[in-house]
Amino acid sequence: MEPIYAENIIVGVVYEKIFSWYVTNKEIWFLDYNIWSEAFDVCDENSNYDDCIERKGIPVVNCTTAKQFLNNLSDYQITANELRKKLQDKRAKQEDLEDYLDFSPSLYVDFDKKKLYSLFPEPASFEDYVPTGWDGVYADFTKYIPENEKYWIDENHCNLLLK
Repeated sequence: MEPIYAENIIVGVVYEKIFSWYVTNKEIWFLDYNIWSEAFDVCDENSNYDDCIERKGIPVVNCTTAKQFLNNLSDYQITANELRKKLQDKRAKQEDLEDYLDFSPSLYVDFDKKKLYSLFPEPASFEDYVPTGWDGVYADFTKYIPENEKYWIDENHCNLLLK
């Protein structure tokens, strides 16, 4: 799956002290679909979490359901090197800085610390739909990303997201 601005997003995940990147549809990252459904009055038997295979039977993604959820997402996992290569390819083909927004990391979900950080550029407020006992924050989380996972930094320490 390719990152597409505000549709297919890049998400960093920490689970059992292991960091991974995923590129997925944004809707699956509303961690608590019960809260999300109530907020948008969409509670019915055809709820969103049953419609997508990644969330099948998982209305709340938390520490208990994370393993199953992340297993369901295995096809969407991507390495920092793969993301860097895709970003470098995009830079080689296009000059418009706005096109690089596809490659901005949108979410950081730390299952070990029960935290979700969002940098999602559109009004979606992922941080408002976290499980009970979690912290959801709209803030820059890039300082928490391990240096070797910062795909937007090249071998010369240049930020590929900047012109």
